[in-house]
Amino acid sequence: MRIGLLEDDLSQIELISLWTSEAGDHLKSYTTGKSFREAMDQEAFDLLVLDWHLPDTTGIEELDWLRSEKVFNTPVIFITSRDSEESVVEALEHGADDYMVKPVNKGITLARIKALRRRNRLTNTAQEEVDTLNSEANKTVDKESFEPYNINESERTISLNGEVIKLTNKEFDLAVYLFHNAGCLVARDSLMETIWGTRADLNTRTVDTHISRIRSKLGINPAVGWQLSSIYQRGYRLFRVSHE
Repeated sequence: MRIGLLEDDLSQIELISLWTSEAGDHLKSYTTGKSFREAMDQEAFDLLVLDWHLPDTTGIEELDWLRSEKVFNTPVIFITSRDSEESVVEALEHGADDYMVKPVNKGITLARIKALRRRNRLTNTAQEEVDTLNSEANKTVDKESFEPYNINESERTISLNGEVIKLTNKEFDLAVYLFHNAGCLVARDSLMETIWGTRADLNTRTVDTHISRIRSKLGINPAVGWQLSSIYQRGYRLFRVSHE
């Protein structure tokens, strides 16, 4: 199993590297958020281990970035010196799968890693079966047109006048959801739960940021026949605009 470790304590890196190597796993470590993010653009990991306190970021910030931009399903374990109940709750609510307080024990650490690997394998297998069934059922509806935009859900692309626009996974999901609910007021908490799979009162700025990005990237404005408006304290509405 490939494990990514974000940790700035060299003795901790050495310890976890030794344990996972003895267990037959391959671990790559990073000491800053910058190097970690650069690696995530190039590497694929089966499990990620995060510390909380880092020189240029926090584990929570990196977790939010992972869950919104990169890897929604990859298991994440926090190994940190923060031992308060509030910290544990915060990490789990932001998308962590497990939480361990330093100093950690070799046997328990490897057992937690093994358990998450087993759970993730079962989840992926089930998801693959669902995806196969959905693919067969939706072969005729994976392409939709919202002139001048065309959505290809099987390829996860949106094009404007035939030109594919580069979007992150979350930006694509959010844009498709808005187009499918065109003309309707979509509440921010509904987007948090549907797109991010998290409680409505968490990370509200994440939605605002993504709305701004897709408005810019897709060039949504009256000139192309669409408007994406923010409704104060309520949510957003994507609707057609008449050229007349």
